[in-house]
This record gives sequence, C-alpha cells and structure tokens, in this order.
Amino acid sequence: MKRSIFLLLLIPCIALHAQTKLPDTDIRAITQVNKQYGEAFEKNDSSLFLDSYAPDACILAPNAPALCGEKGLQAFYKAAYKTGIRNIVFTTLNWYGYDRQFVTEQGTYQQFDVNNNPLGKGKYLVVWQRSAKGWKMLRDMFN
Repeated sequence: MKRSIFLLLLIPCIALHAQTKLPDTDIRAITQVNKQYGEAFEKNDSSLFLDSYAPDACILAPNAPALCGEKGLQAFYKAAYKTGIRNIVFTTLNWYGYDRQFVTEQGTYQQFDVNNNPLGKGKYLVVWQRSAKGWKMLRDMFN
C-alpha cells in the first residue's frame, strides 16, 4: 500500500521534469533566424543582426566582457564585420530544456570572408526565447 501511494505521488513529479520535444515548426523558425544572422554579414545589414536577438540579449564572447542590449550587440557586429566576416553558418547538434518559452541550442559554426574562404570555426550555446516577434537569441556564448 505504501509503495502504491509513493508511486502515485512520484508520477506527477516525473511528468513535470520530462522535457517536451521541440516542435519542427520551432526548429525551422530558429534555423531561419540563424540563416538571417549570417546574411546580416553578407549584406552588411546590422538590422538583420539585431533582429536575431531579444532586446535584453547578451553576447558572451571569449576573453571579453558581456555585450548586452542594442548598444552592446551593435558594437559586437561592427567589430566582427571589421575583421572580415561576411557569412556565418550554424550547424545545430542538440536542443535542451525546451519549455515552450525557452530552449538552448548547442552547435558548431563556421565563419567565412567575402570570397567564401574559411576564417574560423567554433562551438556555441544559445539560449533562445520565444517572443511576440518569434524566437530570439537571449544569451549567445561561443568559442
């Protein structure tokens, strides 16, 4: 009897911690934002870059202070563009913690110059937030 009561109490707890699968429509929406991010460099259009982020977003680049909000994001974009980046391609490896409002994306990226020559590559984690304007990056950390 005690075991049955324990199991009845445990089942809702397990259900609360079970991760909901990220729907394909959300994966496609986030993939489109990632593509737009790369296009921002190709087109030299910082508005496309800024539109990829939530208003209170932060970029957490290695060996640098956090760059937050529109001013910080704009500074990052200008510095990255100045280094010669003209495209960035993201490859998603996994999704974590989807709860309909937030999800974390793990992946790799490659940077390219104007002639499509590789400039660099690395790994990233992005915390995405669903907003009235769609999925936006809230925290962007990479190396």
